Amino acid sequence: MPDISQTPRIFRPNELPVIDRGGGCRTIPLVTAARGGTAFLNGTTRFDPGTSIAHHTHNVPESVVVIVGRAIVDIDGERSELDTFDTTFVPANVPHHFENASDSEPMAILWTYGSLDTTRTRVETGVRERIDAEQHSVLGEPETRPVHEVVTLVAAPGKEADLEAAVARAMPLFQASEGGRALSLERSIDNPGTYRMTIQWETVEHHTEGFRNSPAFGQWRELIMDTLAQPPKAEHFAQVYTGF
Repeated sequence: MPDISQTPRIFRPNELPVIDRGGGCRTIPLVTAARGGTAFLNGTTRFDPGTSIAHHTHNVPESVVVIVGRAIVDIDGERSELDTFDTTFVPANVPHHFENASDSEPMAILWTYGSLDTTRTRVETGVRERIDAEQHSVLGEPETRPVHEVVTLVAAPGKEADLEAAVARAMPLFQASEGGRALSLERSIDNPGTYRMTIQWETVEHHTEGFRNSPAFGQWRELIMDTLAQPPKAEHFAQVYTGF
């Protein structure tokens, strides 16, 4: 296994706490931010015969797989029957809900949200809540909201390929550092010599007190500095709004 700070995990639904959604529907979160998620959330929801959940929207795309029984999905008023393993994709902000199509057999879905910052807004009441806040309050999980270190890198003339290669070589240093969750590099279309490297950390301190005081920080500087036209500029950001 590569040297990484995160631990692979296996989640067994029958060993995990349950959120009672009411009306015969129960949700079991699987991958959450507190359990190591970096880019998505998922879990299962089980429906007793003849039950449904309220019409709602999410601020990010959602995909659902029917894993037990048969379902009905209502997507903005258009109703469709689903068999086991049929899969839906619902874009952000589109009203929808699921129902158990059977009056005698249970139904279950596996849902995946495309962001840690997913919210649910009930159409009838307009009440909006973060999915992870629900998990925090009901399940007692620690409130985990990773931060992003955004680094501006400006390549020296003709050093663009070297810069990209240096970031790729440095990737294991960040992934092995405690609290390092994700890394990406983007190149400006308007100014091709300018790059934005984004590193997801569990906390700011994992970067400023952990990584920067480790041998890995010196190794990173050795790899990148000769490719740059100017020193890198880093800032820390916290997500405050995800619209779609």
